[in-house]
Amino acid sequence: MFSKSKQTLESAPTITPSRAPAVARSNGTGGSSFSIIGDGITITGNIDSRVDLHIDGEVIGDIKCLSLVQGPSSKIQGAIIAQNASLSGSVEGSIESGDLVISSTARISGDVAYENVTIEQGGHVDGKFKHKSAKLPNMAKTTVDMKSASPPLELTEGDKAA
Repeated sequence: MFSKSKQTLESAPTITPSRAPAVARSNGTGGSSFSIIGDGITITGNIDSRVDLHIDGEVIGDIKCLSLVQGPSSKIQGAIIAQNASLSGSVEGSIESGDLVISSTARISGDVAYENVTIEQGGHVDGKFKHKSAKLPNMAKTTVDMKSASPPLELTEGDKAA
C-alpha cells in the first residue's frame, strides 16, 4: 500500500559531480584563497592575482601573484612575478621569485631572478640567473658633509715601517 515501486528507484538519474577547471577557493579560515586554471583551459592576457595560483592549463601573458604552482603539463608564455613559485611545466619568459623551486620536469627559457632557488635533477633552464640581493642606496644621490668628516691621517717618522 505505501511502498515505492522498484522501477521509480532504478530510473532515477545519477548525478556525477564534474571537476571545475577554473575556480577560486577559500581555505575556510578567513585566510588566503587560491585559483586554479585547469587542464584544457587557455588564457590569453595578463593575470594579476592577490591570491595563490595553480596552473595546469596554458597562459599566454604575464603572471603576477603571491604564490604560483605550475603543473607538469602546463605552459606559460610570459613573465612571472611571484613571492613563491614551484614550476614543473614549460615557461617561456623571465621569472622573478623570492623562493623558487624548479622541478625535474620543468623546461624554462628565460632569465631568472631569485632570493632562494632549488633545482631538482633533470630541471632545465636556458637563461641567466641573478640573485635578488637587498637594495643598496643609490650612490649618485649620496652626499657627505665634509665639514664633519675626520681630518686625514698623517704619518710621523715613528709610524713608518723600517
